[in-house]
Amino acid sequence: MGESVSLSLVDDLNQPQREAVLAAEGPLLVLAGAGSGKTRVLTYRIAHLILDLATPPRAVLAFTFTNKAAGEMKERVAGLLGGSPRDLWVGTFHSTGVRILRLKGQALGIDPGFSIYDTDDQESLIRRILKDLEMAERDLTPKTVRSAVSSAKNALMTPREFEDRAESFRDQKIARVFAEYTSRLRSANALDFDDLIVEPIRLFEEHPDVRDLFAERFRYVLVDEFQDTNPAQMKLIADLASAHGNLCVVGDDDQSIYGWRGADVRNILSFEKLYPEARVIRLEQNYRSTGIILEAANAVVRHNRARKEKTLWTERTGGDLLDLVLCGDAEEEAARVVAAVAEEVNRRDVPLAEVAILYRTNAQSRALETAFRNAAVPYELVGGTAFYQRREIKDLTAYLRLLVNPDDDVAFSRVVNVPKRGIGATSLERLGVHAYREGTSLYRSLATVAEAGEIPSGARGKLAGFRALIEELKARSDEPVDEVLKEIVERLGYLDFLEHDDPDTAYDRAENIEELVAGARLFAERNEGGDVTAFLNEVALLTDVDRVDEKAEKVRLMTIHNAKGLEFRVVCVAGLEEGLLPHASSADDDDALEEERRLFYVALTRAKDRVHLYSAMSRQRWGGTTAALLSRFAEEIPENLVRVEERPSPRVWGGVSRPRRVERDRGAEVVEAGPRRSLGTILHPTFGRGDVVGQEGTGPDARLTVIFSGNVKKKIVARYAQWEDCHVDF
Repeated sequence: MGESVSLSLVDDLNQPQREAVLAAEGPLLVLAGAGSGKTRVLTYRIAHLILDLATPPRAVLAFTFTNKAAGEMKERVAGLLGGSPRDLWVGTFHSTGVRILRLKGQALGIDPGFSIYDTDDQESLIRRILKDLEMAERDLTPKTVRSAVSSAKNALMTPREFEDRAESFRDQKIARVFAEYTSRLRSANALDFDDLIVEPIRLFEEHPDVRDLFAERFRYVLVDEFQDTNPAQMKLIADLASAHGNLCVVGDDDQSIYGWRGADVRNILSFEKLYPEARVIRLEQNYRSTGIILEAANAVVRHNRARKEKTLWTERTGGDLLDLVLCGDAEEEAARVVAAVAEEVNRRDVPLAEVAILYRTNAQSRALETAFRNAAVPYELVGGTAFYQRREIKDLTAYLRLLVNPDDDVAFSRVVNVPKRGIGATSLERLGVHAYREGTSLYRSLATVAEAGEIPSGARGKLAGFRALIEELKARSDEPVDEVLKEIVERLGYLDFLEHDDPDTAYDRAENIEELVAGARLFAERNEGGDVTAFLNEVALLTDVDRVDEKAEKVRLMTIHNAKGLEFRVVCVAGLEEGLLPHASSADDDDALEEERRLFYVALTRAKDRVHLYSAMSRQRWGGTTAALLSRFAEEIPENLVRVEERPSPRVWGGVSRPRRVERDRGAEVVEAGPRRSLGTILHPTFGRGDVVGQEGTGPDARLTVIFSGNVKKKIVARYAQWEDCHVDF
């Protein structure tokens, strides 16, 4: 097809977007600011490759960071092409890794029916290993070990390499657990999340012919949210783009907020060094936020040094000022947030679903949830107990896992006595000895359990009955997954079990099961009778954001991290204080502080119309009340863009002066020493004692010119000045 199709396809794109869509060959870095239409660019680019360049869909691979984003991209591409193309690969890094390993993983000894262990499964296995190795959990918790192992895998370290680098006795112990953990995963034919990326890389290294097979297939590789990639993901990208070199990465270094889980912003900052021939296109026109919001966000993020220069702009000039509300404590803050939501809904006709309450840490949700409950305002807590982590859901999905992977000891251990079958802990320990002697998994050892004399005859009979049940269910595992689930629930009498287990929660848990079956039915309909294995793949890779029901009329409560990629008409940011945002953990780390600033930038740019900022003057921490200092990020917002509401006055709270925090070393002017007339002396928490030498305006909003030690000149608002000596009346 000719260029005329391209021109009609990109008619509704702006010039930089059009350039990004049509620049098909070679490496391309698209710096896409918040709300600049990056998803549109990616989907139009895929459509251009298929429609205009006659690229077979199977030759295109696109990476996203959530299943939700992958689904939206597929839908948009289908709309542009007039139908869903077969063999087009669009998915997360993890889901792509699953597909590669199910196809070619046997070269590494990975059976296609492998299980995927989530965090709970991993910690359960590690807990058992710690017990077997007689390592006290007070020294090494399963969570600590899992985190260390995950970090090592994302750095592409093997257990042996981790052991070689272990300097402390503690790390040496972790190395032992790491090695045993890896061995037991393989025995269980299971992989954890990190393996879904690490193992394809190992597959490509040990079998270059397999790497070349995939690299030759994918003529065009596209990566969304490139700023959030870690070293392992970068290696996988490079491998898959190695044959043709047509790599298009789209991202925004100002939105790189996942360093704590291994993301490396240097991947996007150094892309041009890795690919010297790369073309760079900036998307700076924002289609989401007002001019006021963008001006504030730009002003804040410019304080970061590790970034590529860009300035977002919009045709939506003007807009409402940002509101900064200074509250007494967390409870008052929560009440003020609820009041703001009521104002938005009742007076401005903003739907509840278009309001988000964002905060830095999960712990902050407590006071907010209480306030919304008391006010009878419907809300959804995003990132609470995830649906697929609930006990009854974990039970039923463990049964499904056992049907397709009889080597999955974690799944077996979870359900062998659920509902209760009278199989005691001692019998299960002896079964473990029997399985070890047989050199097989717990479930497979049931085939010879009749010969295990150390297990009481009653328990042997019950274990044999459990095996018979699983074998009968396995015979139906190729049927649509919702039918298999209904059969499991019925055969187990699981709903009766819930009633006997805890009558108070039985109804809610039964509703969860009903939702699970309904979701499985939808999955089967979308995937042409999707089977158990395919369903388990999707379930294992879902995130909290994937389960947000955008149509539900509820206010969204979530951490800023979980808000990434979402947008709302109104955003309320709670806890804008030193120690929260920026978090205390970033205090002595410049890189971490810059990531905290990017986090605040992400929070601001989620908003379309209005932003409400909240800061408490004291919070309950570690059993006591602690005075809080307003976040330095608030000071970085130009004063003409923010309206401050003081209640109570920020000058004194509980006898503790609380001035605004000012960035230590940026934007200060150094003046020559010499005689000067002083209007008074103030004491600043960062710059120390200073002489007030100038005044603009009157009253608490007056701007004071202050010269501090070292002849550093700063502008300070009078209301936030701690006066030691004053010669004028404000």
